[in-house]
Amino acid sequence: MVSAVSTKIGSNVDVLYPSRGYRNILRRVRGELLEKGKGPNGPFITVQEGSGKIRSLSLSKIVNRLR
Repeated sequence: MVSAVSTKIGSNVDVLYPSRGYRNILRRVRGELLEKGKGPNGPFITVQEGSGKIRSLSLSKIVNRLR
């Protein structure tokens, strides 16, 4: 699990996240950490992938931090 305290904004992250946010099939999300915060559904991070897509990921759903 990615810790919001230990991960710096601007660093590269590599995590496994459920496909479409709820499935048992995992996808790898790699990119630069843009933002971290706490919303109404808990803590989250925002990652910009190498292709330019921006993803918002819930920390409670991240299965494994790879780097």
